Amino acid sequence: MSKEIRAERIKNVILENSTYEELAEKTGISVSTLVRIASGKTEPKFSDIIKIAMVTGVDLNELAHGDIVNIKEDAMLKNDKQNDEVVKAHNFIVWNISSLDKKDILSISRIVYALSTLKKNLII
Repeated sequence: MSKEIRAERIKNVILENSTYEELAEKTGISVSTLVRIASGKTEPKFSDIIKIAMVTGVDLNELAHGDIVNIKEDAMLKNDKQNDEVVKAHNFIVWNISSLDKKDILSISRIVYALSTLKKNLII
């Protein structure tokens, strides 16, 4: 999860439940710190997140990490990006292997064999 998403979530919780000034008074967190947290300029202390959750009545896990749907979407998005990288790398290798000389192809073959053997040995 990115810091910007967390900051936006905290900002929304603050503004939906009170003002920065009111929340500062109730939590003991300074207004300037709340503004920096809500704008993503500073990473919040977990103790600050706890105080904000308690005062606003928002679930601590949702405030700190987001709701389960957002967590799943973030994980799927990361997975999609990784899959795109793998597909691009695969296509690059396939399309460019014919331009290599025999020694390069044999070297690549040895590397792939070594990696696949290592992976098999680690799994077992």
